[in-house]
Amino acid sequence: MKTMTIKKSGGSKLSPGWKTLTISKAKYSDWEGNVCLDIWFEDLPETCNGRVYAATSKDSGEEFAIAQVFRFANAGLTSALTGADGNMVVEFDDTADNLVGKEINVFMYKDGEYSRILKQFAPTIFSNEVDNFTEDDVAYWKKRAIKYYNDYVNKDDHSNGFVASHPAKHKDGMESVTDDLPF
Repeated sequence: MKTMTIKKSGGSKLSPGWKTLTISKAKYSDWEGNVCLDIWFEDLPETCNGRVYAATSKDSGEEFAIAQVFRFANAGLTSALTGADGNMVVEFDDTADNLVGKEINVFMYKDGEYSRILKQFAPTIFSNEVDNFTEDDVAYWKKRAIKYYNDYVNKDDHSNGFVASHPAKHKDGMESVTDDLPF
C-alpha cells in the first residue's frame, strides 16, 4: 500500500482573477466632491478594498454605478413595480450596511506590486422578485467587467493574460475574453 500527501493550494487570496467574496464592511465617502462607496471583504487585508464612484444617467438622472453594486449583491431591495413601458422600477435601501454579509463576484488584478479590486462587479447566482441571475448571466457580467478592464484599466499592459486580443489562458487558468459583448 502507498500513501500520498495532497497539499491544499489554490493561490493567494490576492492573486489575479475572479473571486466570490463576502462583504465585511461598506461606507460612503467623498473624494474631491465625488460620492463613492468603499467596500471591504472578509479574508482580505483592510488595505485591499473596492471603490465605486456614483455615476448618473444623462437620460433619466438616476444613479446607476453604486445601485448596481446593491443589485449584484442582492442587497436592500424593498419593492418593485412594473411600469407601463414594461420596465421594472426598483426601490432599494442604499444604506451601506445593507451590503454587509452579502456575496458578490470580484475581479482582482495586479497594479505593479499591489493587488487591486476592479470597480466593475458581477452578481452571483441568485433569484429575487426582480432578478434571476443564472450561470450564463454571471458569465455575461464577468465578460463585461473584463472588457472594461482591458479597455480602460489595462489598455497599455498586456502581460497578465486577460487582454481580449490575446486568446490565452491566464496563469491562474482563467480564459481571456475574446468575443464582442452585446451592448
